[in-house]
Parts: sequence; C-alpha cells; structure tokens
Amino acid sequence: MGERVYPRDSPPFSGEHPNPHSTDETPPVSGEHHRRMSQDSFASSKMSYGNGYGYGPNPGTYVVQVPKDRVFRVPPPENEHKFKLYTKKKSNRSCCRCCICSIISTILILILLLAITFGILYLVYHPKKPTYNITSVHVKGVNLTTSNADATTITPVFNVTVKINNPNGKIGIYYEQGSEVSVYRDGVNLCEGKLPAFYQPPNSVTVLSTELSGAGMVLSKAARDKLMNQQKDGKVPLEMDASIPVKVKLGSVKFWTFTVKVTCDVTLSALTANAKVVSKNCKVHATPW
Repeated sequence: MGERVYPRDSPPFSGEHPNPHSTDETPPVSGEHHRRMSQDSFASSKMSYGNGYGYGPNPGTYVVQVPKDRVFRVPPPENEHKFKLYTKKKSNRSCCRCCICSIISTILILILLLAITFGILYLVYHPKKPTYNITSVHVKGVNLTTSNADATTITPVFNVTVKINNPNGKIGIYYEQGSEVSVYRDGVNLCEGKLPAFYQPPNSVTVLSTELSGAGMVLSKAARDKLMNQQKDGKVPLEMDASIPVKVKLGSVKFWTFTVKVTCDVTLSALTANAKVVSKNCKVHATPW
C-alpha cells in the first residue's frame, strides 16, 4: 500500500508521519512530491465520483457554462433563417399598424374639423329649408265620356304652377338640371316632367310653371267610375313628388350638390282645364350630407 501524501502547507499530525522513526521535517523532492499528489488526487477523485453518487462530474466529462442572454437571444444556426424571417414579418406588421393608425387618426381629425365648421356656419347663417306651394293645376287629356263601357284611355297633361320661397337672408340656391316631378293617383303614375334650372337669390320668392305629361293610360270601368264620382263630389286626391338637385351658395362660395325631396298631397276639384286646388300640404326633406 502506497504512502499517504499530505499537502506541503499542512504537515501531518503527531503519530501519522509516514516514517515514525524519522524526525527530519525536510519535504521530499519536488518532482516526487508532485507525482505522489497527482496519484493521490486521481485516486481520491475515483473514490468520490466513480460510484455515480457524487456531487461532481465523472472523469472525462466537462461542464460548459453559457451566459443566459446568449442562450435566449442567439438562435442556433439551423433556425437562423426562420428567426430572421419572423423578425422581418413582425417589423412589417408594426409598420402596417402604424400606417393604419395614422390614417384613422387623420380621418377622425378631418371629420372633427368638418363638424366644427358646419357648426360655426349654422350658428352664423341659421339656414332654413325653402318652402313650396302649388298655386294652380290645369289638366288636359282626361275625357271620361266614351262609348266603350269597359275601359277608357286617357293621355293626361298637367300644367302645374309652383311658388318657391327662399327664407334665408344670406344663402342663395341653385336649382340644377336633372330634377324629376311626378303625379300619382291611387299609386298609379299619371304623368311626369322636370323643373327648369334657375338661381334663387337670398330672401326671395320665385313662381314658375312646368308641364307634366303622361302616355296613353287605360282606365278600367271601376277606376273610371270611381274617378267620375270623385269629380262629382269636387274632390280628386293626388300626390305630387319632386326630386330636385340643388347647390347652396354662401356669399361667393358654392358648396356641393345635394337633393331636395318634396312631397305634396293635393286635392283638385276635377281633372279639367278649369280645375281648382281644394287643399294642399307639402313636406320638404333636405339633407346636405
């Protein structure tokens, strides 16, 4: 059995000296001392780790410590392409989100500015809807006396006079081309036409006439009898609808074109040239936006 070798800095205790008969404290030769320590260390490591239950690594193994930030931030070589592709997509998504947010913010700001502008204009000018009044209606082409007892053909022509009032003191109205005016009776379109284009100054009244014509229309015996009875009573109910494109002028500024819709319930004494307006009620729907 080999001798136990102690480190140089810690001499053996009394009674444990390798040579009890020697009192010489001179250490062994340097080369021999290191060789014995290496053999003893290797034997100690085999005794400590050789059985698999020690706390340290087995002989021939190595423990490599890698910084934590490098483990999580640096991808392995085989995933480097996927990592670059993913980070590029993420950057593109961020740019798209920023652009969308900027566009939405700009739109909201423009809407807010427009709302503030319209609010100020409304407070300054106090816009009012124009009023429409049907003053007279002359009818031609409706002859209910015929020899055919089963049906009657009529070709109505309405000459309508309308008075338009613009109550706004600082707002002018342009009545443009493309208007549509129709006359209905019991839901049947009798005739249609257009209003002329003109400009109405602020705080003014305009009276104009327009002619509405219809194609040949066949009245059944029941419809003809009903119309004849209404004329005898002096009350023939009609409905007049108008869709008029207009443009508003504030001072020297013209705004966009929007549509004014007018619906009038009119009752005539008869469908003749000498017809009189018994009653009328017109409603105006105007939405600038």
